[in-house]
Amino acid sequence: MSETEIPQPSLEHLKRLTDGTGVFQHAKFIVPDRQPGYCTDDNARAVIVTAKYYAQYREPQALELLNTYLAFVLHAQNDDGSIRNFMSFDRTWLKNEPASDALGRVLWAFGTLMANPPSASYLSLARDRFDFCVGQVARQSPRGLAYSILGLADYLRQFPQAGDIKQHLAMAADRLLAQYGQNAQPDWRWFEGRLTYDNAALPHALFVAGLALDDRKYLDVAERTCEFLLQNTFDGEHFSFVGNNGWYERGGRKAAFDQQPIEAASTVMMLRAAYEAMQDSRFLALQRKAFDWLLGDNDRHRPLYDFTTKGCCDALMADGVNMNQGAESTLSFLLALLAMIV
Repeated sequence: MSETEIPQPSLEHLKRLTDGTGVFQHAKFIVPDRQPGYCTDDNARAVIVTAKYYAQYREPQALELLNTYLAFVLHAQNDDGSIRNFMSFDRTWLKNEPASDALGRVLWAFGTLMANPPSASYLSLARDRFDFCVGQVARQSPRGLAYSILGLADYLRQFPQAGDIKQHLAMAADRLLAQYGQNAQPDWRWFEGRLTYDNAALPHALFVAGLALDDRKYLDVAERTCEFLLQNTFDGEHFSFVGNNGWYERGGRKAAFDQQPIEAASTVMMLRAAYEAMQDSRFLALQRKAFDWLLGDNDRHRPLYDFTTKGCCDALMADGVNMNQGAESTLSFLLALLAMIV
């Protein structure tokens, strides 16, 4: 496939999915679906996107959206620093909600805001709220640890002498190394016994930790797992990500569909971090290939990004594309796009 030109970032569809509370989780085509309501995961992602976008483009609309998403995330914090995730359309937090990685994404959001503060007051607020919940990091799942690492590293970019934050970062990275040590085999160089969701976030985080802490042990595992993931998702021509209709158990067969935009986005960000750590231009070429999956260089030769609506479709399926353009897919596209034009 010939390279499609990288589009200019647009918040048009993200704005369409947003009301005064936050960004809706889902959409029916491009129309927000109110029934499932909101989640902190998506609003934290939206903080990251709009903070990065505003740092580059300084559009008032981006700051207005950032304030909406940030207000949601702040409201999600409990008195002990833990995070609520799911909210119904009537602004009621759901009870007995399933475990999530929302806290890790919130720390990532606060870290991004500290690294890209629109003003000094945002920096102070993000640091205060980050400090309030950072003690919860040790309780996170592997992906929660990975998202936390990204936030912790951004914190250190603003406050490099913060010794307690360095300790939290090393602890989180060490836990990922331990997870790798418990599960890796000669034929399976991975953190778990299967490849599932947002896989590239794990090596991405270790590349970031290795650079932030100047420690080769994190980079070694990051490189090993990055290469393993590439072996299982890139066929030499285009990316074919692990589908969520069965995932990929060690010793089993990789699910071909449904492939989701979050996998492309996390792979784009992982490969950017790999390039920054290893200074190997091969990773930049692969990064463009991962991004092009969103533009149609995939198993069905169908674009998931919609140049008309400025949204991103929810999945690549066996029979084509899921045309619903929800929050996770659109935010994933924007994260990938912003990583490409850094």
